[in-house]
Amino acid sequence: MIRQSALYLALLLPMAAQAVPVQWQMVPAESQLSFTATQNNAPVSGQFKSFSADLLVDLDDLKNSHIDIVVDINSVSASYADLKDTLITADWFNAKLFPKAEFKASEFEKTGDNAWLAKGTLTIRDKSAPVTLTFTTKEVTPDKRIVTGSTSIKRSDFGVGQGDWASTDEIKDEVTVNFTVSAVRK
Repeated sequence: MIRQSALYLALLLPMAAQAVPVQWQMVPAESQLSFTATQNNAPVSGQFKSFSADLLVDLDDLKNSHIDIVVDINSVSASYADLKDTLITADWFNAKLFPKAEFKASEFEKTGDNAWLAKGTLTIRDKSAPVTLTFTTKEVTPDKRIVTGSTSIKRSDFGVGQGDWASTDEIKDEVTVNFTVSAVRK
């Protein structure tokens, strides 16, 4: 019996030693998710006012870290009111049928001094594509961080802009996404 218990303990110890990433809670009032597209060679920007984040991240243990960001498409706001109304229509985000967008990542890499990237999958309008975010972190206190970053995506990969809007002549395909996430240790 002692021998069996010792064997069982020896098998469990490596699992117990595996680090659990730190869980962070996003501070919505201090976080932002914005985008910039190009229409007729001029920048057009907007943001999503409501998004949530499941953040299990340890920058010293990247292989066990993961993030899951869920965006409320109906929370879109834009540089002018008519644009918001257009963006939620069936030709664009189709917010009625696809009310959420989601980014999930579990592959992280340190790229420089206080610089990282996250490779994951972005899903918009039920279409998924690989996306890489680049970001930096700033320690505000030992229990609070601010993460700032960006990525560039092609709207056509997600079917955003259909019908008369599918052409990339007037509205370019490339969209820049910028984010700031303030988070506190749970």
